[in-house]
Amino acid sequence: MTTFEFSGHRLDLRKGRLQRGGHDVDLRAKSLSLLTYLLENAGRVVGKDELVEAVWPNIAVSDDSLTQCMKDIRKALGADADGLIRTVLRRGYVIDEDRVRRIGDRDVSAAAGAGEGAGDAPSIAVLPFENLSGDPAQDYFADGMVDEIITALSRMRWLFVIARNSSFAYKGQADGLKRAGAELGVRYVLTGSVRKAGDHIRLTGQLIDQPSGKTIWANRYDGTMADVFDLQDRFAENVVGAIQPSILSAEIERSRRKRPESLAAYDYVLRAFPLAWSLERAQNEEAGTLLDRAIAVEPDYPLALSLLAWCHLQRAAYNWTETPSAARTEGLRLAQKGAALSGDDPMVLAVLGAAHSFARDYDVADMHLARARTLDPNSAWAWLRSAWLDVYRERPEAAIEKFEHFERLSPRDPMGYMAEIGIGTAHFVAARYEEALVMIQRGVSRQPGAWWGLRQLVTALSHAGRKDEARRACLRLLEVYPGLTIARICDASPFEADTSERIAAGLREAGLPE
Repeated sequence: MTTFEFSGHRLDLRKGRLQRGGHDVDLRAKSLSLLTYLLENAGRVVGKDELVEAVWPNIAVSDDSLTQCMKDIRKALGADADGLIRTVLRRGYVIDEDRVRRIGDRDVSAAAGAGEGAGDAPSIAVLPFENLSGDPAQDYFADGMVDEIITALSRMRWLFVIARNSSFAYKGQADGLKRAGAELGVRYVLTGSVRKAGDHIRLTGQLIDQPSGKTIWANRYDGTMADVFDLQDRFAENVVGAIQPSILSAEIERSRRKRPESLAAYDYVLRAFPLAWSLERAQNEEAGTLLDRAIAVEPDYPLALSLLAWCHLQRAAYNWTETPSAARTEGLRLAQKGAALSGDDPMVLAVLGAAHSFARDYDVADMHLARARTLDPNSAWAWLRSAWLDVYRERPEAAIEKFEHFERLSPRDPMGYMAEIGIGTAHFVAARYEEALVMIQRGVSRQPGAWWGLRQLVTALSHAGRKDEARRACLRLLEVYPGLTIARICDASPFEADTSERIAAGLREAGLPE
């Protein structure tokens, strides 16, 4: 797989990402395909008919589509690329070959460095979806679906995504699935189909682990042609939301099967990942140990630094340490270091946003979380942390909307209980105490080890007038956190003053010591 460098830009075909100065450059899928084709043929005048066939195969489009894509490309590249692409009258377009540098796989791997796990990182190819409608005109819809999914997956920094042009080389080939995995060297392959009957459309997707041939995710979606593009967007969103945890789970399982002596930084991070997100004290400590080992191997590994930052932040927020202020400080330091090394990674930015949330730097937190959502609109965790930030800032309705978006993005997410407790806490902020109790109890029941949720449960019971239940829950809280006091909880609280005072009042009434 090739990477092109030109006029201050970098186009990585494996990842399907165009960057300038280390930051992603937004470009629609068709425009990116057109730019890729021109770069692959740099120095040669490429005719318009050839470009149309390469970018819109077997689809009748006007010259306006080609012209608009060229405008998009020139706008995205900006003044730095003036003169890079020339229009040759009545013939086509040509890219100045002298301004383009082509880098092969070995060069890319060396440049990427082991700290990002380039050699071991999971990779995926999204193959053209099969049109089962019996109507060739529906090919455009199936192809557009694949374009959307490739673009969305490409935002995930830890996943190598094969570029559209390479994936579409297998279109219409009976043995495409088998050949693609071997020839493209990917670990995962996504296939799918589109079936249209009257006004009804059925979409299916299947994620396959290429080495084993095992299907690790499959689903189908139904809709109507009346909302065809909305259906396409929702399908892409749902597929990507399901693929992220499915691939991550498969990668974690793969790492567990490795011999201990073969572990490197990437594998330590994989093993730490589910522990860091469990939000349980013992697993948090185990995750911290694994991440320390990862950083000992690769001191500048952004994801390892960010996950370790999250471990420290949890210890402060959930009263797992006698020195919460020091834990917050260390969490922020690690999060800032991770972001300095990888400032366009949505996960890294979301952790940095969380760090500033716990420090009550709300505006700074909002800036980083908004940037994370812009870079990857399918980052469920960025939406989850953004929702909690709205809770802290006493914006309950906005918080509930974001929590619900998180649940739509990742309906099987192991952190789903966090959204339920979060929605309950948002109702608490709005003084809707009975609604708060329903959701908080649901979240705590779903994840019994998340004892920190008892703090919200105790105070919600008190404010709902259920005094006896509040006292019993408070006794349970003290069993889990011996020596816990209202002062310690308030010190760790990232909430605005009014909410913090109501939390303290509810805890006090339930019998928690000052």
